[in-house]
Amino acid sequence: MKLLISDTADATITRKSDGQVFATAETQLSALSTTLGINEKIYGSIGQKTLGMIRGQKEISTNFRNAFYDANFIAMTQGVSITADGTANVYKREEGLTVTDNAGVLEVTIIGSPIETTVHVVNEYGEVESAAVATNTVTVPTGHALEGNLVAVTYQEAVTGDIVTLDSTKFSEAYQIEYRTIAYNPVSNVVAKDIYIQLDHVIPSGDFELSFENGSAIAPEITFDAMNSPNSDEMGRIIEVDRV
Repeated sequence: MKLLISDTADATITRKSDGQVFATAETQLSALSTTLGINEKIYGSIGQKTLGMIRGQKEISTNFRNAFYDANFIAMTQGVSITADGTANVYKREEGLTVTDNAGVLEVTIIGSPIETTVHVVNEYGEVESAAVATNTVTVPTGHALEGNLVAVTYQEAVTGDIVTLDSTKFSEAYQIEYRTIAYNPVSNVVAKDIYIQLDHVIPSGDFELSFENGSAIAPEITFDAMNSPNSDEMGRIIEVDRV
């Protein structure tokens, strides 16, 4: 039966070591490709006739691009798990702080909690100077700004959150991946079948890129290389299920 497919696919990925499932229904791209490492013609006899073909080293790869950022997929490529409620020190920047005069001492008040007694004050010219902080009060260095000026303050603060560790000694594990999409009857334009693509043993490529560009949403793309499962010639399958 001829089918029309115009949608991308949902992806369900299962980590083989512990069965943890990662799922996304927001893929922008789902692709499957097959190549042969050996695909050569054999020539011989008078005129160098084509006598046969040598074929082998079938390789299957798949990649998908997600519409949204998801730390789970970053962790997948790095061979790590997300550390929930982990702690770290990060730089925080508070802007639009008005300099006030407190008995001849110029100050600004911040709302965060610096982990050090020194912070960095940026004046309206973009100049940066270190300054002392006591609790939430920052003493503006002499000559760095005037009363009524707006400045920014940068400092380190302790935070709690989900952490993906980038570890040079760890690499991605093996997974199972399944895509699901729908196919239309081109005559009636109604959904005729659900299409499933399953790959039994895939390993994400360690190559990964996050591009932060003004006006562009981050859309991470992951590539998986498929291999044979132990004691099996099958690498995967494509299943067409009638829609009822």
